Amino acid sequence: MAENETRQEQEKLLGPALFWQNELEKADQFERDWRDRGMRVVERYRDERGASSAIIGSMNSRYNILWANTETLKGALFARMAQPDVRRRFPDPNPAARQVAILLERAISYDLDIYDSSRPIASALEDYLLPGRGVVWVVYEPIIVKEKIKIEIKGDDTSIKEEEEIERLGDQRCRFEYVHWQDYRESPSRRPEDVTWRARRHLYTRDDLVGRGFKDAHEIPLNWMPDSEDDADFAEIYNRAEVWEIWCKVTRKRLFVATGYKDVLAQDDDPYELEGFFPTPTPLIAVRTNNTSVPVPEFTLYQDQADELDRVTSRITYLIEGLKRRGVYDASVPELAHLATAGDNDFVPSENFATLAQKGGLAGAFQTEDISVVSAVLAGLYTQRGQVLQVIYDVTGISDIIRGGGTRASETATAQQLKAQYGSMRLRRRQDDIQKYIRDLFRIKAELIAENYEPEILERMTGIEVTDEMIEIMRNDKLRQYQIDVETDSTVFADEEEVKRTRVEFANVLGGYLIKAVEATQAAPEITPIAFEILKFVAGAWKIGRNFEDVLDQTESEVMQQLQALRQQPPQPSPEEQVQQQKIMAELEREKLKQEGKLTDIASRERTEAAKIQEESRASSERVRSKEDLAMLDAELRMAERNRDI
Repeated sequence: MAENETRQEQEKLLGPALFWQNELEKADQFERDWRDRGMRVVERYRDERGASSAIIGSMNSRYNILWANTETLKGALFARMAQPDVRRRFPDPNPAARQVAILLERAISYDLDIYDSSRPIASALEDYLLPGRGVVWVVYEPIIVKEKIKIEIKGDDTSIKEEEEIERLGDQRCRFEYVHWQDYRESPSRRPEDVTWRARRHLYTRDDLVGRGFKDAHEIPLNWMPDSEDDADFAEIYNRAEVWEIWCKVTRKRLFVATGYKDVLAQDDDPYELEGFFPTPTPLIAVRTNNTSVPVPEFTLYQDQADELDRVTSRITYLIEGLKRRGVYDASVPELAHLATAGDNDFVPSENFATLAQKGGLAGAFQTEDISVVSAVLAGLYTQRGQVLQVIYDVTGISDIIRGGGTRASETATAQQLKAQYGSMRLRRRQDDIQKYIRDLFRIKAELIAENYEPEILERMTGIEVTDEMIEIMRNDKLRQYQIDVETDSTVFADEEEVKRTRVEFANVLGGYLIKAVEATQAAPEITPIAFEILKFVAGAWKIGRNFEDVLDQTESEVMQQLQALRQQPPQPSPEEQVQQQKIMAELEREKLKQEGKLTDIASRERTEAAKIQEESRASSERVRSKEDLAMLDAELRMAERNRDI
């Protein structure tokens, strides 16, 4: 193959299948030394004492410091599965973006609960700590359901009912899959961003090949078998086809290539349509250098000290084995032979006790081996082993406080706290690497959910109604990235006392600020928007403050609406004007009372005068009537007198 040929020309000359098999072989050669070192590290961790063991020399005892350190770091780096924290990227009032963030967070949480997502992360973490590279793949799987429906075909005079099989989308799944460190390849490069393709290996049975619908599945060779030298015939039962799933960023294609087969099994164009194309983040690398992407197993950095630790442990074992009470005795006193096997409070009878006494008793009849020299050597070996352990702890960054030892009762709380902080500082970077890796996995999963999940499935999954505006945000890559941010919480156990202290501090700071803010806004309502912005800024200093974003936005909206309504009302008088108005109102009230009093007197006098006039009128009428009566009586008397005279 000519070196001046382009990649496209090489692929055209060799054919796609052979071209990619050559690429995989080059990648394997590029990392072959690392894979050999990684295999020895794994054997050391498993305490497999074969020919490829990393131990120097023939030793019967080991101090498996690799296993101890690895188990300690597992708990320190990944104590629990992180939870998604999806928020709006900017705190602008956007209800649709807020609903999208809540929906994606619930969808990711649902998938985490349905599938055991912590197991792939834990397996990748073990690869990260032992051979030095951990990989997790994000897999999207639409579930197609086949159904039979009845179709009625109507003719002129007759109708025929037939069954037709249709396919519909039954469900959609998105999960994490662990990729073994020996089953991963990538294009050789120095920087992660220069990687042009990534691949993972599948080991398929014949049934798997047929079930996946590969063309000519029965002709694909089953050329992979497990490493077994005991029974080759038995190993043939587990033969598999070595199928590589290759994601090429240059052509944005996914290909399936089987080792030793002439054709590409399947290929599709950009199946996930991810922004970064690859369905896996940059692998977790324990020790990385700038000149190559090949990782370095962490154990190789202190393997010399580990070998020395094993040598010291082996010598201690040998010396302890020889550290026995031994000696010689006078053969003329045969009772001494039974003395070594006698139990507690057992006395051995002696026939020549007088002779034994003449020889100085037991002290003169036998002599023990001096083991004080061996004891001194053992003490020195134990001291040396402790020093070697301390060197290993310094290299790995595992402090004595994290391992639960090394503190003394006489140490102050401040001294112990400084030890803990120093140890955590050395691990914090690695904890951040694990958390960022999980965050990147969540972002890929969120993108797959937003781009591919149907609104009906999302509504059933999250209980949130999906609107057209929400779909527009989710389906648009740029719009979604501009408005939505996917993060995670911590992957390590939080200190309960630290959590309590943080929450109390948060409540005290915000409570004090709210008291002052309320006083200031009451005196000057126009600074209310500034007060809310400061409140959000202060709350954002704590991670727990993000839980109050929605409440603060809602409260701010309500308060601003109230202020807007007050602004539309007539302006309120100043305090001095209010006092003056109160004085005027008091004067008017008093004048009103006075006027009401005067009107009452006038009405009383009018009522009295009216009564007097009425009384006088009545009296006058009575006098008139009396005069009329007297006149009539006088007239009647005069008429009576005239009639008598006649």
